[in-house]
Amino acid sequence: MMMPCVAIAAVSICVLSCSDNDDNETGFNKPYVIEVEEGMTMPANEFLIVPATSDCDQAVINALNSLERVTNVKAFKLNTRYDYYNEQTVTKTAYYFNYKQYIDHDNPSKGWFKQQCVLTVAGHDRPTVLHTEGYAFEDKRNDLRVIGEPTLVSVLNANCLQVEYRYFGWSLPEGYTNRWNYFNAKQHSADLHDIVSDIKQCGIVGEETKWLATGVSKNGMTTAHYAYYHPNDMDAYVPFCAPFLLSLDDKRPYTFILSKDAFDEDTEKLQMVKDAFVNFFSNKQLQTACAEMLRWYKPSLSSYSDEFLIKYLMCYMFVKYYPKMSYIKFSRWESMIPKAGDLPDKYYRFIMADEYTRYPGETSEMYYRRRDVEKDMTLDSLLWQQPWHITRAEKQKRHFPYYVQACMELGSYGIDLSWIEHLLTPEQKEYINVTMDPSTYGVSYDNGAFTKEFLDGMKQSTCNMMFVYGMQDPWTGGQIPYDKMGVNCHKLFIQNGTHNDFIDMWNQSEKAELFKWLYSLGFDIGE
Repeated sequence: MMMPCVAIAAVSICVLSCSDNDDNETGFNKPYVIEVEEGMTMPANEFLIVPATSDCDQAVINALNSLERVTNVKAFKLNTRYDYYNEQTVTKTAYYFNYKQYIDHDNPSKGWFKQQCVLTVAGHDRPTVLHTEGYAFEDKRNDLRVIGEPTLVSVLNANCLQVEYRYFGWSLPEGYTNRWNYFNAKQHSADLHDIVSDIKQCGIVGEETKWLATGVSKNGMTTAHYAYYHPNDMDAYVPFCAPFLLSLDDKRPYTFILSKDAFDEDTEKLQMVKDAFVNFFSNKQLQTACAEMLRWYKPSLSSYSDEFLIKYLMCYMFVKYYPKMSYIKFSRWESMIPKAGDLPDKYYRFIMADEYTRYPGETSEMYYRRRDVEKDMTLDSLLWQQPWHITRAEKQKRHFPYYVQACMELGSYGIDLSWIEHLLTPEQKEYINVTMDPSTYGVSYDNGAFTKEFLDGMKQSTCNMMFVYGMQDPWTGGQIPYDKMGVNCHKLFIQNGTHNDFIDMWNQSEKAELFKWLYSLGFDIGE
């Protein structure tokens, strides 16, 4: 895909802060400039207009304001939510602040940008969990008050510090246009190091309290990258479901969910899934019937030929198998798997079922809980996107910078067609297995150099790390190899585990293994 020519005009926008003097302190006096496309209006930062609350700890406000690089401090109420681990409803006061972060940690003279942070405080003597967010804070509701916290915050009754990843949301090193010059794990790890170092010194938490970094998926990758660059910042690092991909077409995640390992060694269940694919891909009459259903349910596709719609359904079947395995326990959708001789309707419903589907036996509580943590990064979201994400136009979505970073240094996954390619035409194979294209974003891929550097570096690391992987989760196929783990690194596999950190859903032996390790590092787990 060719990148369009985009004419950019730099326009200075005045960004209001809670204290105008904050932006002129010693060492941070370079103007903060946001650039936008000519003729484009910059939307308001919804987080700055979240209503403040006076129901807060003034000592925390004062401590944050005492830091030279902190500005825009504001207390606000998080929405009431259910704490699944402690089985209780909680309402917390949170503290929003901007941190004046260096654009380039290797050359501080290039200036600074404002990085969004959120802090909740359980107590001066409690441990602190650093949630290594890999994306923007906002979700589809654009409301900071719905921001979640890692389950380990509940397990440890901990303070929680969350930091928005540079180039996402409103944490913009190069302003509104995002030219990606300083967009990498090394720079963001330095962001985390500076913020953590300051928070440790300002008196919000005690000098002897423990610190732990954690995150799920790309957030978990961020945890591991931070540990690589700053192994002594945390007492423990616990990345969940973190893949380390070796190319832009790494097939290991998909190969994993087509193996008996992902089905708890139950080869019959695996065969049920494979048979459903084979039955559909080898039956032209069935394909045509499902294409007619697609026309009916999606009128926007009604003018397309049978050939295109069949290709579309084949792609959808592969692409949506990924989130089904990622987020929904197999037992929830096993009954939906069609068999030879079943009506086309059953095949259609199975093909189209994805992370948005309500599955048999799934309560509303179960549904919305998993929906709150799912990351919609399946391959089909790449098929229809337009190249306006090259600038940060108003259509900017939460995950688009992820695709850029994937194309630069993180890599991506590909679909394993080897077991069924004999049933596909060359055109169908090409349509199904779409590989990310760095030129779409105007960047270049490092051919896996960063991931290889990271893996080799972790082998030499002495940091305390527990990698946690779900045995049903596709991303477990990209797990860190044992021979790349340092002397203090461990791996924990969760039986039938999916793509989350739902510790309350683990069995007792899995909980015990994590808790015993944390206890050995000085963390108080409680009862």
